[in-house]
Amino acid sequence: MDSELWATIRRMREVDKQSISAIARQLHKHRDTVRRALSSVSGPPANEPRGRLAEDKLGPFTRYIGDRLKEYPDLTASKLLLEIRKQGYRGGYTILKEYVRDLRPGSASTAFLRLETQPGEYAQVDWANIGGVQIGNARRQLSCFVMVLSYSRMMYLEFTLSQRLEDFMAAHVNAFRYFGGVPQIINYDNLKTVVLSRVGADIRFHPRFMDFAGYYLLRPVPCGIRKANEKGKVESGIKYVRSAFLAGRVISSHAQAQAEAEVWLKDECNIRVHGTTHERPIDRFKADRVRLTPLPGNDYDCAIAATARATSQALVHFDSNRYSVPFAYASRILTIKAWPRRITVYSGTRQISAHVRCYEKYRVIEDPRHYDGLLAQRKKARLSKHVELFLALGPDSKAYLKGLAASELNLQSQLDRILAMAAQYGKSEVNVAIARALAHGAYGAHFIQNIILQQRAARNMPEPQQVVLTKKPQWTELAVEETDMALYDQLFDEEPDHE
Repeated sequence: MDSELWATIRRMREVDKQSISAIARQLHKHRDTVRRALSSVSGPPANEPRGRLAEDKLGPFTRYIGDRLKEYPDLTASKLLLEIRKQGYRGGYTILKEYVRDLRPGSASTAFLRLETQPGEYAQVDWANIGGVQIGNARRQLSCFVMVLSYSRMMYLEFTLSQRLEDFMAAHVNAFRYFGGVPQIINYDNLKTVVLSRVGADIRFHPRFMDFAGYYLLRPVPCGIRKANEKGKVESGIKYVRSAFLAGRVISSHAQAQAEAEVWLKDECNIRVHGTTHERPIDRFKADRVRLTPLPGNDYDCAIAATARATSQALVHFDSNRYSVPFAYASRILTIKAWPRRITVYSGTRQISAHVRCYEKYRVIEDPRHYDGLLAQRKKARLSKHVELFLALGPDSKAYLKGLAASELNLQSQLDRILAMAAQYGKSEVNVAIARALAHGAYGAHFIQNIILQQRAARNMPEPQQVVLTKKPQWTELAVEETDMALYDQLFDEEPDHE
């Protein structure tokens, strides 16, 4: 450890208030090294050569270690430890690892060339998970999308409830509107929403995202693998969002987060003096604005598209919820298009339904207008079925039906009662009663019932008992063909065959 490293560790701890783990991670040092620096009230002597302490303890093994690393640069410290212990080394692993790190060829930190871009030329994009938010009965993941214009450092921030490709593109569209134009080139990490696969320089972009890029005339440029420095502006932007906006703020809803973010962008983020440019992003943005590619006449359609068959209850399923459609489209295959705030349903190219998108789960979102006329239609269908059954009772049913329809009685109710009598007393008795009532111009179920009861009393017949099936009530509605009892009378009337 030299004095520069010792001073850096102390400053990061005392001034920046960083943890031991954070310091070790940033400086690529072991936590024990950080602890030793913090426990020392003064740094090592200025004339002490780098690696001197390690050499004192490793003794005669340093030449062997150096030779082995020259021959095998990727040899690990743990492997070397096993080898030199066989030669008599009794020291620890940590000091060996630090010595190997300093000695290994190419172990020095990589230096990066700082590039300045022209106005309107470049932007950088990324998003990050920031936790979750409760929406009704569902817990949704909350993410923040950040786009930074490379020249001005002007930032756009949006919160999303998913990281789907469609939400990613929609956030781009909102950013383009915010900036009033489109940057020529956008740097991305190797996100699956942008890059499907990558083998060296061979990059396979997501086809729909490339369609989106072609629509806005922008060129997506993915960063090199494990080269986050290539999009350092947006990385710094996300860190700034975490520290200056999210830190100490309680996010209770997606809408609240977005509303407060818009105020923060306007009143704080984009009017601060930037630490690198030493200018306000809003002032440098004037140069960016005139060089951005103009927006097309219409926004790109970023909707999620899916097909679904409506249920018999005229509902379509989407994202764990059900949305109503007009009852005439029940059981049909329909097209669903969903945006972050709304959902529409189409039959072919015709829009038949629109709803506010629900981010809860297992909810039914209905429009009462979708069921207008359904009750009347069902009553009509039920009446039609009962008319058909009534006409099948006998030859006088048609004439009696006309009389019932012309009366002031409720036709549906009258047919229900007469059909119930047919099920209870049989068709033959009801047909006889209909014929007698028709002859006297007596139209109504109560006339039919009185005639049947009089007929049965004259024959001294008991009142039939109504069968009630509590477990299978639908069986009581089954139509059973009535047997003609005259067939049995014919058997007794025939002469016996003496042969």
